[in-house]
Amino acid sequence: MLSAIVISSVFLMGATVQRGERTVTMTAVDSTPLDGSSASRTYQATDRTVAYCVLLAEETDYVVVTAVGTGADNNSAVFTLWGYGIDGDAERIYHTVTATLGTAVAGTGKLYVDYFNGTDTHTTTINVKDSGSNGNTRAKFYLETTGLRYLMFEPTTFTTLTAITFHVREFGLK
Repeated sequence: MLSAIVISSVFLMGATVQRGERTVTMTAVDSTPLDGSSASRTYQATDRTVAYCVLLAEETDYVVVTAVGTGADNNSAVFTLWGYGIDGDAERIYHTVTATLGTAVAGTGKLYVDYFNGTDTHTTTINVKDSGSNGNTRAKFYLETTGLRYLMFEPTTFTTLTAITFHVREFGLK
């Protein structure tokens, strides 16, 4: 008696995995913003402000960004998000972004950012989710990072907020 054995195969294109989470904390406005022409504030890679940067893993394809702040409901900070290749010039990605605290508790003296709103200047769409719905959510934004190695969060304005920490979760193919 002959019996047939059927073997099914699955072709995997690659699995997306969370590569890690990095944080960057801002406590004050940048007194000399990146403007492309001021001394030490050009768009060149050498003028990147290390304290505001997140170094992405080479395999990172996209990130999800959330934030927490030290302050009260409706306190806000404004920032601009820049991207850099390995040694490349700055690319403005998300401009004049307002991050506003809600009422959801994120630890002792900290609240989650409930609202992100800015001007998308990236080559692909920045997707903002769960933002500003009712004051007690955890807003997030997602962006593709293909070709980028650094993300730089540049603070512009703080309104009563004393500190803001961005949590950058990286995802990519294994």
